[in-house]
Amino acid sequence: MKYSKKTEPDQRSGGAFTLAELLVSMTVLSILLLMLTQLLSQVQQTWSYSEARISQFREARVAFDIMSKNLSQATLHTYLDYERNRSTNRVTGYKRQSELHFITGPSKDLGLTGANHPGHAIFFQAPLGRSDRYENLGNLFNARGYYVEYGDDLLLKPSFIQSAPKYRFRLMEYLPPAELNQVYSDGNEEREIDGDPVYDKWFKYELAKYSHPLAENVVGLIISPREALVDPNDPEKGFRQIAPNYSFDSNNTAPKYEQQVPPLVKLTLIAIDETSAVRLEDTSGSAANAPDMGLSKGFSLVRDYDKNIRDLKKELGDQKINFKIFSTTVALRSAKWSTEVPAGGTGGSGSAGP
Repeated sequence: MKYSKKTEPDQRSGGAFTLAELLVSMTVLSILLLMLTQLLSQVQQTWSYSEARISQFREARVAFDIMSKNLSQATLHTYLDYERNRSTNRVTGYKRQSELHFITGPSKDLGLTGANHPGHAIFFQAPLGRSDRYENLGNLFNARGYYVEYGDDLLLKPSFIQSAPKYRFRLMEYLPPAELNQVYSDGNEEREIDGDPVYDKWFKYELAKYSHPLAENVVGLIISPREALVDPNDPEKGFRQIAPNYSFDSNNTAPKYEQQVPPLVKLTLIAIDETSAVRLEDTSGSAANAPDMGLSKGFSLVRDYDKNIRDLKKELGDQKINFKIFSTTVALRSAKWSTEVPAGGTGGSGSAGP
């Protein structure tokens, strides 16, 4: 009787991968890891870019809020006094008077000449309580001003930092201490000859010394004094008649607006990001060669405001500049706006202020 030999199972038929299978798996895994790495890199770059833009515009937003808050406190503390005919020295009526001053308009009209001061500027008096000598006097009157300047950063960094100057647009704040408020002595020259005081030096008193940057890469500031809505059929009428060319001077304006602060002021601030600022920086290192943001092409008449904003956006877009426009309308708390002539007078208008 014959017995057949039992066939033993092949010990090599386990679950192991072949070399070819391992190579294919490693290739697929490498491709997936590469795709994941590229995806994470793109997400990180996008996040860093977005964070940089948010951080850049956050500085402009904070400065914009500070400017809006301080402007809302602007005042003149007006009162009614006799108006005299200087040739006869006879009283002719009542006139609104104030020792304070509110002025705004294109920077070039306020003495800030040159291409390195684009857009508009504003200077006013407010009880901001800033003093280098006195404490706990929060109602002290301060001169305050805002304007845009293009220049280097040599005075803004410690002297031990040796680096090439960085030229940027900056929103500047003018804030001399209350004890150096020159508005009270400005106009003395005219008073000495019994003339109407002219306030044109107080907001220029050591402007550079008492100015500091609030935000960098702010390329434009547009300021539009406005009156409340006076004609529902023509919403822009009240805006145009008070400051048709964006200029408003409480000491030199139409008689019915004289010695009054405007009830509303529309603020518009244009900021760009650091990447755009670096690309626009003048390589010759001269503040006189400030890049033109398109502000010089408009913003001369209030009625063209909306069109000028559209043109400015197109101008910045054509230059591939990342920008953000902040805009708000500030109500001035001390405004007691009226176009009526004071009772018993012929010279001024409105009711007496506080």
